[in-house]
Amino acid sequence: MIICFKFGNVEHCYVIPVIVIPVGPHGPGPGPVNYPELIRDATILASLQAAANNVSDAGVRNALSGGINTAIEALQRRAGSHVVVRETAGGPPTGGGAHGPGPKD
Repeated sequence: MIICFKFGNVEHCYVIPVIVIPVGPHGPGPGPVNYPELIRDATILASLQAAANNVSDAGVRNALSGGINTAIEALQRRAGSHVVVRETAGGPPTGGGAHGPGPKD
């Protein structure tokens, strides 16, 4: 993206840098077999969602968040009904840890 301002007869342009999210290739795991890149795609969406919260203009932030929410809904549909995608409030779901159920007390 490039943004240009014209002052009189002089144009000043700024190239906007791209923030690249370093997401490695999908590694083997338990699945889902129908969507092997699920975790990779979810990582990208979660990162975009966190970045969208920093957009200062409410109209732009809301439009961006709406697009991300639509993408998350598509991710959920693609993953299937046996997968639940939800936001967390700063950590893994309670009682489950990052990779599944915790030990029984």
